[in-house]
Amino acid sequence: MPDSLPAPAPTMDGVVAAYRNYVSGQLDTLTGQVLSLKASIGNNSLEVARRQWLDAQMTWQRVGAAYGSFGDLGSAINGLPSGLPKGSADPGFTGLHRLEYGLFHGQGPAELAAVASKLYAGVVELHWKLPTMELAGSDMPLRCHEILEDSLRDNLSGNNDQGSGMALALTSADLDGTRVVLALMHTLVDTLSPGYTAKVTSTLDRLGNALARTQDQGTWPAWRTLPLAARQPVTGALGAALESLAYVPALFSTDD
Repeated sequence: MPDSLPAPAPTMDGVVAAYRNYVSGQLDTLTGQVLSLKASIGNNSLEVARRQWLDAQMTWQRVGAAYGSFGDLGSAINGLPSGLPKGSADPGFTGLHRLEYGLFHGQGPAELAAVASKLYAGVVELHWKLPTMELAGSDMPLRCHEILEDSLRDNLSGNNDQGSGMALALTSADLDGTRVVLALMHTLVDTLSPGYTAKVTSTLDRLGNALARTQDQGTWPAWRTLPLAARQPVTGALGAALESLAYVPALFSTDD
């Protein structure tokens, strides 16, 4: 859970402005993390690099609601090999997941140094362009639900996994991003449905607790290694959170 959540914004324009500032801070963090990751790969310190990759990937996940606004830069930073002619060996497969694939499939500096350099350049460029990128206010209620919906579809399904098995860690980061969006929209949501933010927050807390209980002395296990009995509290809590979050975009719907 984030150390502190942002104050609620009184208007949707305020939500967007505050979220842009939040994303800028996350990209600040990511820039430093990728620079350190790049250095570790160059030094052939691959065990360190694997830990640094997870930190960087989790920071990217926490960006959350802005992901639809990044276009080709977002794909270059966090793309997947699906659909590429040569799959994971395709030159078009770049970014964080490309580093994940290499770091967890025995690749070293010869294969990964250029990938890390390109990733660093992409993150720097995205941060530079962020102030001029459009973040639509109408997207915020949708993203409040979709961040964790995508986590279920992509993380816990294994669709995004390129060898790390860190679905639980990435779901935890997605939860952080969801909490930030909900916190910013707190006033607007509760104006339309008094007390609803507290209801949603309780389901997010339940999910956070379920995720935390899977850790072993602060270490995230691989999702697929967990027995069914250990998975069920997570999937059950995620389902309950998604059910409560689904009402948020409905509150702002203009459909008749």
